[in-house]
Amino acid sequence: MKDRLLQMFQLQDRLNRKINENWREVRTKEDFARATWIECAELVDSLPWKWWKKQEPDMDNVQIEVVDIWHFIMSYILMDFPAPEEAVESEAVNLFIKGVNEDFTEVNVSGEYINHYLGETDSYRKIIFLTERVAEGFLKNDASEGVFFFGLLVKNTISLKKLYLLYTGKNILNHIRQEKGYNKGQYRKLINGMEDNRYLFELVKEVSDEKELEEKIRKAFEEIHSQEDK
Repeated sequence: MKDRLLQMFQLQDRLNRKINENWREVRTKEDFARATWIECAELVDSLPWKWWKKQEPDMDNVQIEVVDIWHFIMSYILMDFPAPEEAVESEAVNLFIKGVNEDFTEVNVSGEYINHYLGETDSYRKIIFLTERVAEGFLKNDASEGVFFFGLLVKNTISLKKLYLLYTGKNILNHIRQEKGYNKGQYRKLINGMEDNRYLFELVKEVSDEKELEEKIRKAFEEIHSQEDK
């Protein structure tokens, strides 16, 4: 697990440096905390919580949002460490691993929250509960609580292998976005009426490991953008 986590932290640091080489100096933890809880709200909106209307769950988008949240949580953790290798050995990452493994030993979070989690039988309500706990943790700038519940959220929504593949794919897409002027408002996010995140999700379904990812994703997006430019 640590090998995959290290690769993801290295990729995140590289992406942050592509956006701004001095990202640790120009960004704050509050920036990444805010981005985290906003993405949490988007995840919740993919599930049927609106009692006043019919709403179908969108578990594909739940997984996409979990990956987006992970970008910002890793960046939050990286703020405290000059190198990804150090970040992966941090207490925050150990708490994430405990969450993924449903290990409640030596975890300083509310027993009431843990009991609620263990007692919840509705899968959608459980996911919403966990997502709200992640948001709450980062609203309080309490990474330990937020990261632990994010580990539980991963366990209940996506396998670690798929998190790794989707994250790696999204990282490649984010590089493509930057290269095509995303930070200048020049990038077109819709592809044949489908958001690029969704298109990426479908591409990731077709691969079995990260070695195939970059070539497949770059080729697909280059073909799409070249057709749109004609």
